[in-house]
Amino acid sequence: MKRFFTLFLSALLLTTSLFPVTSYADTPAIKAESYIMVDAVTGKVLLAEEADLSLPPASMTKLMTLYLVRQQIEQKKLSWSQTVKPSARVLKLAETEGIARLPVKKTSYTIRELYDAAFIKSANDAAVLLAEVVSGTEKKFVEQMNATARSLGMKDTEYANASGLDAVDATLPGANLMTAMDIALLIIRYIQAYPDVLDVTKRSTMIINGENGENSNKMLARQPYAYTGMRGMKTGTTDLAGYCFASVATRGNLTLVSVVMRTTSDKARFTETKKLLDYGFSSFEPLTYYGKGESIKRVLPIKGAERLNHDVVTETSLYVTVSKKQAGQHPPVFHFSKTDAPVKQGEAIGTVQVEDAGLYLPGFTVPQTVLYSAEKIELASFQTRLFRAISAWSEKITQAIHKPTLVNLKGDSVK
Repeated sequence: MKRFFTLFLSALLLTTSLFPVTSYADTPAIKAESYIMVDAVTGKVLLAEEADLSLPPASMTKLMTLYLVRQQIEQKKLSWSQTVKPSARVLKLAETEGIARLPVKKTSYTIRELYDAAFIKSANDAAVLLAEVVSGTEKKFVEQMNATARSLGMKDTEYANASGLDAVDATLPGANLMTAMDIALLIIRYIQAYPDVLDVTKRSTMIINGENGENSNKMLARQPYAYTGMRGMKTGTTDLAGYCFASVATRGNLTLVSVVMRTTSDKARFTETKKLLDYGFSSFEPLTYYGKGESIKRVLPIKGAERLNHDVVTETSLYVTVSKKQAGQHPPVFHFSKTDAPVKQGEAIGTVQVEDAGLYLPGFTVPQTVLYSAEKIELASFQTRLFRAISAWSEKITQAIHKPTLVNLKGDSVK
């Protein structure tokens, strides 16, 4: 599967490169062992290399930890204001030199404080404490992480701890492994379900324990590698993982998710991300063909009605991201499941989609929307249907009369 994905995408990019690129950015050379860039709305893969190669994700692991915590909040199993105290194990982790931590102390913390600290400061002790609050032990929480990964379609992900630390620091056996594709998929599912997460990840600093904690994402506003439209997400760094970064950025109507894994330095993960995002925003555009609840005039052919073509209404918007070089080469295609009268108003009668040969993340398909009849469509009167039947029969007779006939006369050369 891994080699197939890489070869398929390479062939796709090679094919599209045959088109003129005069006013668009060239495909960048990304210095990372694995990377991907995806449209956040449709899950369409816009650029990737070795995106299904399993690698240590470092603190990008916390995306799943915090996704599950946010899920608990939504299910009212936890509350933001709930206070908890660290266990002896978490207090010991907080004393570990050389890792990101608050460090937590023998005091109470709210779930909100720990959630923000794990995201913004990448505090490993905060992440492990949250895991213990949710499941009792980090080990049991890891089981939930892996089950959720499978349910989301993250086929090449395996979690061993809740923080992303290498095993020696995490004090749990095994290594976390994720692919750039799986990380992008998790981010999209996260922001779809809980868009308020971006209110946290876009913050450059936070105050906890009376101290200022800085975000390790240096592409946020007023940071060394500030990038217009950056909404944050998660960095990751360990000896095994190298320097990693998963980002979310929005310009206009286009939101991109990018992931780079195993870059060579703190600076490199941001400069390589900038290359990806610059290419994405300069080379692709979102096209909205129809809005939610939009009426599309006279496209539904109905036999046996007073008139042939009728109006339909879309269930959701129809949106697709395409290369700017190929804008206009993706016409909408209608598929109708019902074409005979009578039809009820509001009855589902088919779909409309945009033909697209691009690659999509697991769980995503070529964009389409369900269509409903905009009106009640009755059978035409008996007289109208009889007249149409006679006219059709008469037309067939006329065609038969004027159709040339091949006659095999005795003695001719036709056998």
